[in-house]
Amino acid sequence: MKLVSFFHDGREGYGAVKDDGIVDLSGAMYQETHFANLKGVMAAGDGAIAALKATVEAGEPTLGMSDITFRMPIHNPSKIFCVGRNYYAYHEVMEDGRPEWPSIFPRFRDSFSSHDEAIIRGSDDADQLDYEGELVVVIGKQGRHIKEADAMSYVGAYTIANEGSVRNWIGRGTQNCPVKNQWRSGSMGPWIVTADEIDDPMKLQIVTRVNGEERQNGGTDMMIFDIPYVISFISRFTQLEPGDLICTGSPGGSAIEHDPPGYLKPGDHLEVQIDGVGLLQNPVEAE
Repeated sequence: MKLVSFFHDGREGYGAVKDDGIVDLSGAMYQETHFANLKGVMAAGDGAIAALKATVEAGEPTLGMSDITFRMPIHNPSKIFCVGRNYYAYHEVMEDGRPEWPSIFPRFRDSFSSHDEAIIRGSDDADQLDYEGELVVVIGKQGRHIKEADAMSYVGAYTIANEGSVRNWIGRGTQNCPVKNQWRSGSMGPWIVTADEIDDPMKLQIVTRVNGEERQNGGTDMMIFDIPYVISFISRFTQLEPGDLICTGSPGGSAIEHDPPGYLKPGDHLEVQIDGVGLLQNPVEAE
């Protein structure tokens, strides 16, 4: 089931994608299965997902895709984590071998735009705007010190991110935070796909295009640290909560790897596609 958060007619809502339309699950006719938002759906667990599925199967779309303004699917996450250089595609990874530990860093909510919303390229000291197509794990239940063998049971859904980076800021300090957290430099969406819809998240293909030109094409089977390991690792230093988001890394082909670098510029159109999950797309605008 694909679940989408949106604005429509002056209100916030969410619904399920069906037959190229949306069953508005936040509307008045669905009060019995109503949750405040999709984070609330995740927190309510498998029973809530099953109830919503039954509702969607019986219901009909009441909104068209063009009727809504997309929001980030989980628009109020408590935590957003990213895994840096997590693919056997980067030159330094290939030369140095597998790292002992994953590189984990946080991102702020406002560093992401929603589906169809503009990504913002900054001014002169922030104009090296890169793209990184990634599979995102949506945590479905609370967990701490999660075992790898149990980790997939904590996944509630998946979505797509462009985990954009502003490369001008590399080397301004020792941390990734300024590079990865500039305002609306990335994007996420268009919806979440419940975990039961994805047979094996380690066998998905990620394709990133800029103005229709393919820039990235790599499989999640190339991750250095797989999803169960990453979930387990993060849960060792913090408690994961429903609606938390984990961007799992990007295959090779980002802008900085091209010669010359193919950084995003105003007027560009970016797409990140993952089969079985969807297509995230955004225009690029100047700040």
